[in-house]
Amino acid sequence: MASYLRTVAGSSPSSVNSNSPTNDLGKRIAKWALIIGVPTAVCVAAYLVYRQQQDQAKKTANRQSSLPTPLSNTSGNTTNTLENRPKDRLTLAMELKNEGNIKYREHKFDEAIDYYTKAIETCPSESLEELSQFYQNRAATWESLNNYDKVIEDCSKAIELNAKYIKCIQRRARAAETIGNFELALEDYSTVCFLDSYQPAYIMAADKVLTELAKRYIETLPESTAELSKDYVRTSLNEFEDDPTLSQSFMNEVRTTQPESPLAHAYEAFEQGRFTDIPSLCTQELDPDNSSLYELQTLLFRGSIYLLMGNYTEAIADFDSVINNPNATEKLKLNAELKRANTKIHQRDLEGALYEYDQCIRNHPNECSPRVHRGMLKTLLESYSEAHDDFNEALNISPTNLRAKYQKLINDAKIGAKENRPERVEQALASFEEYYDTCKQDIYYALALTSCYLDNDRKDKALQYLNRFVKEIPDNPTLMALKANCLMSSDPSNNADAERLFTEALQVDPSNETVLTMFAIFKCNQNQFEEAAKLYERAIQCTRGDEKLLQYAALLYAIRAQGRAIKRLNLNFPGGFPQAGALPNWMGGMA
Repeated sequence: MASYLRTVAGSSPSSVNSNSPTNDLGKRIAKWALIIGVPTAVCVAAYLVYRQQQDQAKKTANRQSSLPTPLSNTSGNTTNTLENRPKDRLTLAMELKNEGNIKYREHKFDEAIDYYTKAIETCPSESLEELSQFYQNRAATWESLNNYDKVIEDCSKAIELNAKYIKCIQRRARAAETIGNFELALEDYSTVCFLDSYQPAYIMAADKVLTELAKRYIETLPESTAELSKDYVRTSLNEFEDDPTLSQSFMNEVRTTQPESPLAHAYEAFEQGRFTDIPSLCTQELDPDNSSLYELQTLLFRGSIYLLMGNYTEAIADFDSVINNPNATEKLKLNAELKRANTKIHQRDLEGALYEYDQCIRNHPNECSPRVHRGMLKTLLESYSEAHDDFNEALNISPTNLRAKYQKLINDAKIGAKENRPERVEQALASFEEYYDTCKQDIYYALALTSCYLDNDRKDKALQYLNRFVKEIPDNPTLMALKANCLMSSDPSNNADAERLFTEALQVDPSNETVLTMFAIFKCNQNQFEEAAKLYERAIQCTRGDEKLLQYAALLYAIRAQGRAIKRLNLNFPGGFPQAGALPNWMGGMA
């Protein structure tokens, strides 16, 4: 990759190609990163910028740095007038630069530097393009001598004179990366992406730097003590609709039979939103001295919270304890197996998750939910035909299962969009709407229907339903944030209303990662990059799991770097709002 980057850096700046395949590449990468949560966070950063309009890119393309035609002296005219003096100095400066080029090609780098220095000192101050070229040539020579501080110094002077000097920005990025100045390197790689159509080499170089920055950042973080978002926990656990440990009847039984038990206090903490207190209370319940009547239920409950906290090893251990216990009921085993598979998704082990779902279906052939869960994952992986079969099998087992019906309709709409059959998309959406009166207070239904409209670029209908859902399910922060998203993306004049909704959503649930990250995108669209970065810092404080920490840390650095690059180039933020991919909660963390 390094040699490829150097090849690109050594070539002449290319003009922007409006049909560049890198635009499609950026879309594909961003879609995958947003849906599955791939930790290569520059993919998300690419999402923030790939939608830049090509006419803007053309305006910001680097000026060609071809050499001017040498100026000859007027025959017989030796008068050193003010008009002639700059021309004579520029001619001399060009000659000195050409001598420097000869010495450079001969690998006589010290002599080349002397010529370039004399060219810089001789060149008229108003000859900005030529002067920036001389600094760039001297920087290239310093690079050959491995003097990277001098490379950065001269490149910076050249960039001050020509802010869109791609070759020089590339060179400074490489030098900054070499000496460990990763923030400057990322800013420069981001700038080159803006100016030169997001060439894959730039994206890969930025990704490398961004990942290193994110890793270093999370190594400095203290152990998180932030509470989990109430909305995230409840919406995620809502996916497991038959979980016996979360049924109201079971919680009432525990409170009635053992009101002072650690498990009863764990459920009290659950109701109050003190989720991080639950594992220790469950551990007390499992103490052999307690002789708990609900050992298996406690293990499943604790594993569920571990999963959402990002403690995946502990979660899998608890689920395995339930699965392997001969006294566990089929319902307990089924839920433990489903959650074990879901843990694999959180760990980005998608093949492992599919294997777990396959095993679960073999173990419980007459259950609907394993097929629904496997179909959901296959939808996200764009294996629509296989997902279609899973949902049909689930409905054959349980014809009235609404979750299976929702997912089948989402999948049908995606098939219609992929096959360019708008009538199939419309049929799926119309069928979805038929459930409104029955399911209008079901948050899962609300998010599924909304995301389906957003996925098909129907912001008008999404906003129409969001207005209704916000009234039916008041104070739900995710719905409020999605409404803000739709308002802003539909009409920038809605900025004030959108910001109010984001602010209200965070007042309801200050730890809500979905709201924090969507609000950050909103701030980017306002060119308020530092405020956006602060929102990502808050998201980092509220999240669990190394993968998500790495992703958010990378976004934090990406936004700051792109903000500086955009201001340097005097552009507006060219991104947009994430659509269905911005709903990480409504499918139990799959997205």
